[in-house]
Amino acid sequence: MKKTSIHIFIFMLLMLIVLSCTNNGTSKEDDNTDIVENNQTKQVNVQNFFNNMPAATEVFEIINDARLNYNESFLNNPTLYKNYSLERSQALNLGVYGSDLAISGAFGQAQESMLFLKCTNYLAHELGISSAFDENTMNRFEINKDNRDSTLEIISQAFKKADKILLENKRGNLSVLMIAGAFIESMYVAGEYAMSKITDSTAFNKINTLYFKQHESLQYLINLLQNSSDTDDVQMKETLSNIYTHLKNCNKNIEEFKETHRLISEFRKQIINTY
Repeated sequence: MKKTSIHIFIFMLLMLIVLSCTNNGTSKEDDNTDIVENNQTKQVNVQNFFNNMPAATEVFEIINDARLNYNESFLNNPTLYKNYSLERSQALNLGVYGSDLAISGAFGQAQESMLFLKCTNYLAHELGISSAFDENTMNRFEINKDNRDSTLEIISQAFKKADKILLENKRGNLSVLMIAGAFIESMYVAGEYAMSKITDSTAFNKINTLYFKQHESLQYLINLLQNSSDTDDVQMKETLSNIYTHLKNCNKNIEEFKETHRLISEFRKQIINTY
């Protein structure tokens, strides 16, 4: 399997979550104009988030040149999934483990992929969306674990179904948290790979250029939290805004990268260590 697949899988996972969120328009019309307008605004931000993801050809070229190898230490510990008891942490880490599932699958790590699938299955069950990651999904993944195209499609279908269930039950805020968890995890892992290439200026600069461009997508993620008065959402928005400022205004040098990666790492640590 080509090692260049890693970021394609990460960003396609984000894309499928984002695309499924745009299905709000197919739901029943809401009599409350404010809610309708708010949903439309969210759809625009979600679609813009998707539109600003890197092109597959660009990602392939950069990751191929960087010659990355699978490193399980970059991913969240798959033995911790039962520790997440708060609904918020469950949604965030469903996104985290979803990215880890995609990464391990991209590198052909069938055994670890099954571990991360178990994590997503459990968290989905705890969130009341177990039908998205049911036994049938597990069986299909097991059968197709050596076929990266099939496993990606299975992951896509599962997250689309999860999002649909959440929207139908007016719990769309959890979809935003899944996106946030997946985004932070993908940025963290990308940052760890960049750190591993910090002495290789050519490889580092290629990864770094794509890394800092993600401020465009991050802006729309921040917009999705804009109207929330929830204390945790407000704090998350402030943290993401700080990361956004560093991503946007950096000079793309090593020190700027290290500081940005530090901020993302700290936030990611908070996400995976909040139970």
